[in-house]
Amino acid sequence: MTRPLLAGVCLLAALLGCGATPPAVATPPAVAARPAPSTESSGAAASPAGVQYHATELRPGDCIEPMPESFLVTVVPCTVPHSAEYGTTYVIADGPWPGMAEMRRLSENGCAPRLRYVASRREEVGLMQLIPLEQDWPRNRTAYCLAVAWNGGKLVGHVLK
Repeated sequence: MTRPLLAGVCLLAALLGCGATPPAVATPPAVAARPAPSTESSGAAASPAGVQYHATELRPGDCIEPMPESFLVTVVPCTVPHSAEYGTTYVIADGPWPGMAEMRRLSENGCAPRLRYVASRREEVGLMQLIPLEQDWPRNRTAYCLAVAWNGGKLVGHVLK
């Protein structure tokens, strides 16, 4: 459930312990509302399996494939194998840049209690966040909270309520 496309974003896997720094892209204007996934109505670039959006346009329950490396994500139907499901956001408190290790801790601690897992699927999923980098701080303080498969595989169907 995540759709990202922001400059200086890092994909952090608290579960997998990895991160990636995407190439810098221009920060788009704020988005008030996202139309239904359709290349005709949204103007988004379509992939064979879905439509690309910025993370600010994600809606809870959106499924993502492949795993995003920036705030540009491809949303696909949850009925097909996908890498993540978007749950919510967590805004990190304003202040000086906390450092990457602290940013990981803050985003994980902020996201973990906010995700509501489907009880029967709880044991198969973990947590991952898309977080801002130092160069975007404090303008961007939002962490995007994702549910991912513990084993690094794919999910099918919803794992979040």
